[in-house]
Amino acid sequence: MNQYKVKHPRGDLSFEIAFTKAHRDAVRQYDRIEQIEVACRRAQYPAILHPVQEEDVLAGRVEMGYVGFGMEHQTGGFGFYCNEKKLVELLETQAGDAKYREDVHDLITYWKGRTSNHILLYNTPPEIKPALFSDNWRELPLPASPIVRISGTYVNYDKLCRIGLNGLAEEIRGHLQAAQQEGRDTVLYQCMLDELEHISEVCLWYARQVEEQARQEGDPVRRKKLQRMCDALNAIASRAPQSLQEAAQLAWIYTIMTPATEFGRLDVYLGDFYCHDVDNGILTEEEALEIIQSLFRLMDSLDCDTTGRLFVGGYGRRNPENADRFCLTAIEACRTVREILPQFSIRFNRQTPKEVWDACLNCIEEGRTYPILYNDDVLVGDMQKAFGVDRALAEQYMPLGCGEIEFDHYSYGTPSGSLNCLKILELAIRGGYEPMTGWTLGGDTPLTKLVDCASFEEFYDSYKRLLTYYIRAQAKYQKYQYEKIGTMHPFLEASMLYDGCLERGRAVFDGGCYHYGGTLENYGNVNAANSLAAIKKAVFEDHSVTAQELVEAMDANFYGYERVRKRLMDCPKYGNDDDYVDAIFVDLHLFISQTIRAQAPLVGLDSYLGVTINNAQNTTLGRWVGATPDGRKAGMPMANANNPAPGTDQNGLPAMLNSLLKPPHDVHAGMVQNLRLSRETFSENREKIHGLIQSYFDRGGAQLMISVVGREDLKRAMEHPEDYKDLIVRIGGLSQRFVALNKDVQQEIYDRTTY
Repeated sequence: MNQYKVKHPRGDLSFEIAFTKAHRDAVRQYDRIEQIEVACRRAQYPAILHPVQEEDVLAGRVEMGYVGFGMEHQTGGFGFYCNEKKLVELLETQAGDAKYREDVHDLITYWKGRTSNHILLYNTPPEIKPALFSDNWRELPLPASPIVRISGTYVNYDKLCRIGLNGLAEEIRGHLQAAQQEGRDTVLYQCMLDELEHISEVCLWYARQVEEQARQEGDPVRRKKLQRMCDALNAIASRAPQSLQEAAQLAWIYTIMTPATEFGRLDVYLGDFYCHDVDNGILTEEEALEIIQSLFRLMDSLDCDTTGRLFVGGYGRRNPENADRFCLTAIEACRTVREILPQFSIRFNRQTPKEVWDACLNCIEEGRTYPILYNDDVLVGDMQKAFGVDRALAEQYMPLGCGEIEFDHYSYGTPSGSLNCLKILELAIRGGYEPMTGWTLGGDTPLTKLVDCASFEEFYDSYKRLLTYYIRAQAKYQKYQYEKIGTMHPFLEASMLYDGCLERGRAVFDGGCYHYGGTLENYGNVNAANSLAAIKKAVFEDHSVTAQELVEAMDANFYGYERVRKRLMDCPKYGNDDDYVDAIFVDLHLFISQTIRAQAPLVGLDSYLGVTINNAQNTTLGRWVGATPDGRKAGMPMANANNPAPGTDQNGLPAMLNSLLKPPHDVHAGMVQNLRLSRETFSENREKIHGLIQSYFDRGGAQLMISVVGREDLKRAMEHPEDYKDLIVRIGGLSQRFVALNKDVQQEIYDRTTY
């Protein structure tokens, strides 16, 4: 559950009780999901909103309930959700009279089978269940798992800020009139108008609060800021924004009421307002910076660490000159607001101004894990090929969450499944047998145990068949999830600002969205490639280890088989610019990516692509993988994303980068690279490091996440966490305060190579 950053969190479950009553009344009164959603959202907002805090110059702090309505999994929960575990804990430990406890019992039992998560899993088609029988990947040794969620909602902020709530309402009324004339259903449009009125009411609700705060404020400087905030809230309730303050405020109120956790191309939708206000003396540059800093603090207050993407730069911007001017202020806000969020990212290209690029590297050098760097000169063309779209759409690519790519307010690429490639290799070695549980998995896939294979190619083919079995099931689940959600939730705020929905008169998951894509998260790819290389070399080429001996050593977690493990560890490892293992990694990467991509037309998706964007799940999922042929011991973390396994890259930074450059990017929807440099290396070799980074991108590098932190800093932070509360590290597709991480994740990050 998120720890929303509000000064005075709610002390009881009165909101949850009231929301449950509102839902119960709504489903009795209405038979349309659009009307139910409107009724429940009115019970939710402004009830979950918090007052403006002392440091805010924008309104909009939120504390999602343990029961409520969300969209993405980090907005409290997906759809109608209930955090039953937390409710039971509070019931057992929190004071309350008999009536209060009766109400809490009621809401727990009411939601038991009614949450969107439960409904989706319960109705999973029987043909999929044998492969995807559980989503409990945290506690079970699953080779593949469904992930119940919607992720990557990028609404059209630019349109919202240009036409405002009133302009959007006028457009919807036009579609409503056309539908009435043509005899089509109008409930969706009517509910959209109801919801826009609701958003306007929330703006006015905040305006009244802020006006009262201004009256009571003794500091004239703070009073002026509060009055400006009040004026902006009143204005956006009835007209389009005309200033940076108004545009940023409207975008934020709409975000928390969607509710969404991806923040779009900030320089596009705020750049013109910024330049207008600064050039006309409405704001000083310092005042404009303060607004963006406040916006960033509000983004961080959502505490949605694996999402929270924000972008500047790149091709496809309608206002590049103003956007680039805004970029410098946004980068300065990123540098000075030293929080986990937003996940500040820059799309750069050969046209990116030098001062913008230098500001990015200076920010990184100071110890921020941001900006995350995306190379448009590689990715735009590769996304054209991967998704099969034209250049104009490819220029609107947007990585979400941990790095999965979709298109701004045009497509969804929700990652609704995970594939543990190393676990599947472990199963393939034993013919589908899972040694921790005694399960036999893989359905009726024809498999050949490693000990029965006459060649490496025979075993590799068997492994590929098992991978294909799980990939096909995941693609079917992705299609099923979208279709089922379309019958459950209209997600009105998203539908109003997603291309296609108004024109088609359909909600975003009910045929309104133009492009239904899906992404499948891949874990353990690097260790799987290292393991395949060890099997090929040690078992089938050098004959230094027999297949039987290897399996016995794995069963024993190498206890008593130290000689075998040493030979396996000595085999080539990815990340050293060694073509022997790198070629296997590329081949495996291509097979997985192409097999995933081939599923889209078979299941009826517009695209279905793999992603290698690990977060802490390389550690979590690694707990349920036994000892593997690369020499990794049971339960230990897997390599993070497209990075070498910890400690196995031993030929230096240039060699490691050369390995990263080998897998192509035109067959998948995201592959991240983490690079950690010590402060000494960066500061003492600044120009050389800059040149190395530039050379990596010039030679086809698509993406880098760079952390500048010393290995000794990490060691001291583990020993004295109280002294390192502000140390932020890059895990994979997210950043986090190092001392807040689980100890095993801390150790995995510490074990990574520092250059």
